[in-house]
Amino acid sequence: INAEYGGTTTDRHFCWRLSRAVDILKIVYKLTKHYPDVYQVLDTTLDLVSVILTKLRTDTQSHALFVSVGIKLISVIPYKSGWGALHKINFLPRSDSCLTNWEGLYTEILNYYERPNTQFPVTIALLKLLKRSSFNNEFIADSQFFTEGVLVLLYVLRDVFCGLQKWRFESALLKLKMCKSILVVISRVLQIYRQRKEEREEEGDRQTMSLIEEHVLPALHSGPAHHTLLNIVSWYSALGSANMEEHIERKVCSVVSHTLTVLSLVIKLSPTQSGLEQALVVSNGENSNITAQIATYTYQNTSVKVSLHATRLLTDISTTNAVSLYSALGSSTVPLALAFVNRLSSRSQDVYIKSAILDFISAAVETQPSLTELFMNIEKEGVLGENSCLHPVLEYITRSTTLPLVLVCSVYRLLYKVWHYRHTAAITALKKTEKFWEKLCKHSFEEIDLEKKISSYHLLIRAYTFHILAGDIFYNPCDATTDMVTSLKERDCFLYWTKVLKRICSSVEDTISPSAEDSLFMLPLSEAYLSFVRAWRSFLVVTLVVRQSKDDKLKDNITFHIAGALYYQTAKLDKRVTLKASAEFASLLTILLKHHKNAADQPVLVKVCVQVLETASKSQHDLNQIVIIPVLASLLNVFQGLATANKHQVLRDSGIITELVMLLCNQITSVNPNQLVSLSCATLSQVIETMGSEESWFSNISQIAPGLVRLTEENLLSSTHEVSEALLSLILCISNYKAGASVLQWSNIQRLLCFAQFYSGDKLDSGHQLQRLWFLVVQIVVSLLHTLQIKFAEDAILFASIRHERLMLVIGSLRSDFTHINEVELFTRLLYSLSFYRDMWHIKAPHCLSDVGTILGTTLPIITRCMTTSSVEKEMTQVLSSLCNLTAMLRTMTPSILSLLKEKISVQCSAGPLLALNFSSPVPGTEGPPSYGIMTSCMRGCLTLLQRVDPCRSTTPTKTDSDGKTEETQKSHVIFCMENILYVLISQAQQIIMDSNVSPTEIHYLKRELAMELKTILEGVNRHYRRGGNAQSPRMDRTLSSSSAMGNMLEHSHLAFFKLGYNFVNSLLQG
Repeated sequence: INAEYGGTTTDRHFCWRLSRAVDILKIVYKLTKHYPDVYQVLDTTLDLVSVILTKLRTDTQSHALFVSVGIKLISVIPYKSGWGALHKINFLPRSDSCLTNWEGLYTEILNYYERPNTQFPVTIALLKLLKRSSFNNEFIADSQFFTEGVLVLLYVLRDVFCGLQKWRFESALLKLKMCKSILVVISRVLQIYRQRKEEREEEGDRQTMSLIEEHVLPALHSGPAHHTLLNIVSWYSALGSANMEEHIERKVCSVVSHTLTVLSLVIKLSPTQSGLEQALVVSNGENSNITAQIATYTYQNTSVKVSLHATRLLTDISTTNAVSLYSALGSSTVPLALAFVNRLSSRSQDVYIKSAILDFISAAVETQPSLTELFMNIEKEGVLGENSCLHPVLEYITRSTTLPLVLVCSVYRLLYKVWHYRHTAAITALKKTEKFWEKLCKHSFEEIDLEKKISSYHLLIRAYTFHILAGDIFYNPCDATTDMVTSLKERDCFLYWTKVLKRICSSVEDTISPSAEDSLFMLPLSEAYLSFVRAWRSFLVVTLVVRQSKDDKLKDNITFHIAGALYYQTAKLDKRVTLKASAEFASLLTILLKHHKNAADQPVLVKVCVQVLETASKSQHDLNQIVIIPVLASLLNVFQGLATANKHQVLRDSGIITELVMLLCNQITSVNPNQLVSLSCATLSQVIETMGSEESWFSNISQIAPGLVRLTEENLLSSTHEVSEALLSLILCISNYKAGASVLQWSNIQRLLCFAQFYSGDKLDSGHQLQRLWFLVVQIVVSLLHTLQIKFAEDAILFASIRHERLMLVIGSLRSDFTHINEVELFTRLLYSLSFYRDMWHIKAPHCLSDVGTILGTTLPIITRCMTTSSVEKEMTQVLSSLCNLTAMLRTMTPSILSLLKEKISVQCSAGPLLALNFSSPVPGTEGPPSYGIMTSCMRGCLTLLQRVDPCRSTTPTKTDSDGKTEETQKSHVIFCMENILYVLISQAQQIIMDSNVSPTEIHYLKRELAMELKTILEGVNRHYRRGGNAQSPRMDRTLSSSSAMGNMLEHSHLAFFKLGYNFVNSLLQG
């Protein structure tokens, strides 16, 4: 044929040979269909077919028949060769040409032969090719060819499916056959789209997904195709009136059934208020609508499949449509409800119809309150009406062990919806029935044979049971549910179902192939497993955490098995459902450990958590939110629940310190969510504090320290305050150890501490979060100075010189309120730490040291006033702490009394004397260096406060333990301040007295005024203790010395330091 073809098709002999060629192709088609390997021998046949097809005309029967058989042959050979051959003859569209205008061989055959002759052999062959390809997993997995298949479907949908109503056919069966084939392909493509949308496929499928979403779905829910779908649905209503043959009626029912399936898929996948949904609920000229018409199909006995799919479609409409289904159904609503209840009560009705009806009622409970009231039919006082759907539901529960699983599962799903959406009247009526909870929960006591294939129904029934129990216990616990939980514990059901989750989590596969009817109700086994995991999680949280179970042994066992299940689940993160199950296990483990911190086998838990983190961090999926963050929180809960003495041993026993530190360091320095970085910092801080100065964490910290400092600077600049706070807290923890502090100094942390912006100008309030960050920075400086000492002193002095204006501003704010007393306390702690390096301070920043003297002279009067006016215990403690820091700073900076008395010469400091020779009373708000008057005034204020916080024993009212501890702390602070001030006064006065450069007049003035001031204060201390006060100083061996009237006080060893003060006063008066 190929050799002798000369361009004419009128030669009878040629047409005869063409018909013989068709017979040959049919033989090859049959051979290849049943014996696929034959194609490897006859591969040249397809090439000859391709050449002949390019030469044939498209308007004769023999030629169309040749094309149709050729396409049949293509449908049974490997898809790449077949679809490639169709491209060679320009039979299929290339890229997206069919979105505009597709001119090819098929278009010519359709327009010039098939439609004029009412015969469609090529179209039927093309639809068979599409159908076979859509069920070929290899074809679907190949994104390029699957996209081409969707393009062909789009063309068929636009130019064939929408024209079926207008075309003439040689027989009705041909039209029905074409409709069914198109609907099957549409349904298959939409199911694939729905599955891939849920599973979030990779980049290669985005073109196909967008093609379906932007073109196929709009054509079905808003284009002319949805009118064709609705017209096909109306065919079923004409079956009773039309005189059709029986086999044609069966074909019509099959086509309508597939149409209802497509409508359900389109409604689920389309946006709300689409053209299809509006057409379903808008009334036509006969005061009814398509929805009401579909409702009549649900209780007609012509076809079980149509009734089943019509009920499923009503379920989808009630779930996704914003319009009330009660109003859309109109007058047919009540008959529909009665018909449904009667079908549920009938023992001869199809099981799948009953399941569909129960699912429809479940959907109504969720979104259709009017329909719910109609179906529940609850009368007054919680009594079930005669036509209530709960009557057959209760009967099904009683006989649940003998009913098909699909029906039992639908019953439990309805009850779960009732409890989940808190239908109070129905819940009350159900709970009033006899032995309701025993009947409902009997499946929870039955074990599952794990050696056999597990049905998803088994898991779903128990999942709904545990959901119902958890909801009732949470909202309205009663004796019946409490007894049921007790029975579950006594029969070890808690531990059994936890072990079941752990055992089957690593082997869940969708190995069961359900029937066509089962596929409407049965979730895949993996989805059922996920539902069971969520239900068991809710049940455990409610019974063990919310209701605060005291069975610690049970909590330990469940926590251990949940951790094991999480490990097994994370090890096979290859499917979407395993990712979600891992998230549920991780969150459950976090909740359990948060409320049960003293779990047994902590080393095992720590090891399992670290192994899960390692596996999850290496996964190709993004597991930050669903696994890594909850597991880190669990790990943090384990550390926080351990006693300080046990933390080190637990980490040692787990044997994963190095791996854990490395993992946490990687999480901190990598690009991760803020919450993950914060949790990693908190966990690493716990590990460092636990291990102390050991070298197990130092090597990893030394590697990330520069990146850690840089990351902190970046987050401060980007105003990511939560992460910045976590990073600064980690840096503070590291700075407490010499090795870590040295690494931080090498990482140029000085720039971050000195120049990071936490406040603006003279504005005091910079926000709560910024204020916390600023406090952390000051604490880090103090910690580094304490750890590194002289090595960091210069950097700390630089920090103080840069930030001293802020200190003056904060100190001034104390004149009006105590809002910034926390910051004042931190600053005074820093100044006390710097006081040990006064000489270096004087050399490196003399102006700053003079400013510090001004700060002391300004701060002491203000704090003294605050000390005597504050009435809030917390504020008083902070004020005293600040005063302790300042007085301790002065004591550190003044020469030692022992040196002065021993050498009998003046011990000069390079910075000169600390106190100005002035005994006038200080005025708060004035600036200047500290003076003798300021110090004595501060000491008098301490004495006044001592009498307030340590009154006489005979008049002391009964105090609580917390009040007693607070007062004891305040008394210690007051005595400490008085001793420091006394020490500074003695040292500074002795230095001046021994200084030959001071005039005798000034020395005489100093002796007289200081002796009188100290004598008055020391006599006040003596009177206080003679009345019964008893305050012990944090320093030992200090007593008050007195004249003969105070001789008895000399015997108290804890007042020895005041004896030294009295002796010094005597020496001043005698000199």
